[in-house]
Amino acid sequence: MQRSWLLAPTLLFACASPQEPAAITGGDGTSTGTKVDIESLFGDWLDIQDSGRTYVHEHWERGADGTPTGIGHVLSGKDTVFIEHLALLTIRDTLHYAVSIGSKGGEATLFKLVHDRDSLVFTNPAHDMPQRIVYVPQGPDAWHAIVSGTHKGRMAVDHYHFDRVAGNDAASH
Repeated sequence: MQRSWLLAPTLLFACASPQEPAAITGGDGTSTGTKVDIESLFGDWLDIQDSGRTYVHEHWERGADGTPTGIGHVLSGKDTVFIEHLALLTIRDTLHYAVSIGSKGGEATLFKLVHDRDSLVFTNPAHDMPQRIVYVPQGPDAWHAIVSGTHKGRMAVDHYHFDRVAGNDAASH
């Protein structure tokens, strides 16, 4: 199973203090839909795949400096096969989804927030894969995450259906 572009989240770098993103508008300048509350990401999330053989975990919280941070990992059986560190950083008044892969975190790849109504859409057209990361809330206890882009000339899409882990709600973080 190849999950080199997996969503999941703690980044050891911060470029600016976090802020709520400005309202993203439609092509005609009007706001559309309901703004997604970033804090609804806080907590522990799980997507069980491959008939229960693969567990995709994400944990989001507010760091000591106020930055939303997270860590994600994939377990295949008892083996950790992937670790990803994430943060939501405000850089020059724009929210970015920062991803660093590996157990110690490395240089982060940034994806710019381009839409925050009814879903969070982050893009980086220059990145090899993915170029687009989307989080769609599915009520208070679930998220549908879609990671997509062109990989080796072919369109690739991965879907993650995260459910909140019981007993680990946002209020406890």
